[in-house]
Parts: sequence; structure tokens; C-alpha cells
Amino acid sequence: MKMKTIYILFLIFLFASCNKGIDDKKILELYKDILIVRLQEDDTSIANPKVRDLFTTYNYPEETFKKDFYFLASKDEKFANKIDSLRRFILDGNR
Repeated sequence: MKMKTIYILFLIFLFASCNKGIDDKKILELYKDILIVRLQEDDTSIANPKVRDLFTTYNYPEETFKKDFYFLASKDEKFANKIDSLRRFILDGNR
């Protein structure tokens, strides 16, 4: 019984602290810049290298960004709302 309690507490702690170390502000800034590039460049052969350069500029590997982005978007409602607001702001500003 004691081991089971320790295990449950460990899992709670693990899931509660999963997003520690994820810089949501950095993710939002990078996402904003990606949206801008995608809006400015219709040709993906031009946009894709620019987006890859953004990952280098932000020192954020693309796979890590995707993992962190989707994790936060699915686990943190405030972050998901910020993404939606940012997307609307960028898209409305380019009409």
C-alpha cells in the first residue's frame, strides 16, 4: 500500500511539473514569426527555408518546438487561448 501511494504521488508530481522548462513566451514568439513568414510567402519552397532559419535563430530545434507546442496547446487552456488570439491578430492584420 505504501509503495502504491508513493507511486501515485510520483505520477502526480511528474505530470504537474511536465511543462517546467518549456518557455511558452519563446514558443509564442517563434509561432508568430512562422505565421508571418507563411502569410508573406505563398511559395513553400521559399517559406520553408525561412521557417527553418527561424528555428536556428531562436535556437529551438523544430522537433522540440513541435513537441512542446502540442504539449502546451493540449494541456494548458491559457496557452491555447493565446495561440488562438495570436493567430487571429496576425490574420486580421493581413487582410
